[in-house]
Amino acid sequence: MKKVIHQIYGIFDDGVKLNDIKKYYDAVQKTKAYCKKHGIKHKMWNLKMCENLLKKDFKEYYGLWKDFKYPIQKADFIRYCILYKIGGIYIDCDVYPLKNINHLFKKDYFFVKRTESGPKSFPYNAVMGSKSGQEIFMKIIEHCKESTYEKQDQKIYETWKGRLVFQTTGQYMLKRVLGQDKNILNVLCIKNKKKNYDQ
Repeated sequence: MKKVIHQIYGIFDDGVKLNDIKKYYDAVQKTKAYCKKHGIKHKMWNLKMCENLLKKDFKEYYGLWKDFKYPIQKADFIRYCILYKIGGIYIDCDVYPLKNINHLFKKDYFFVKRTESGPKSFPYNAVMGSKSGQEIFMKIIEHCKESTYEKQDQKIYETWKGRLVFQTTGQYMLKRVLGQDKNILNVLCIKNKKKNYDQ
């Protein structure tokens, strides 16, 4: 797997700069420092870079990109494309490495699991990695397309924005594709003061 950590900021195209959101800015600085210390390339993708990648290497999905109802669907979708085309590890801007993650670069691909409460466990796309060209990511990309055109115009999702995103580009969609895949790892630490849990 290529030794690069990808992050994405600016898909919402709302004029809000990264350093205007302290939580994101601080986490990204920690990730950059980690990359520098461990000899890993850090690549921050913006909206123009993402659209250029689609136009060049995923032309058949550019219509889908335009058809997504919410920017968060674009933010989800493009990370799958980046990992399929380039490889490496993707992490959200509010996530940063706590321990040495070099062993993850040795895997063909991996996802992480997220369990907030009870027995429910979902693959979580905030952290994942892949060698370039892994077929599982093309299956995910194609299922995003299928799920979006199947569900996006259903009346129930007019008020269930979060559920629509989960079903089309997020964790429910991932669970349908991945099932019980052995490459879903329990390596994510989540702290949520409002819900009072650590995972």
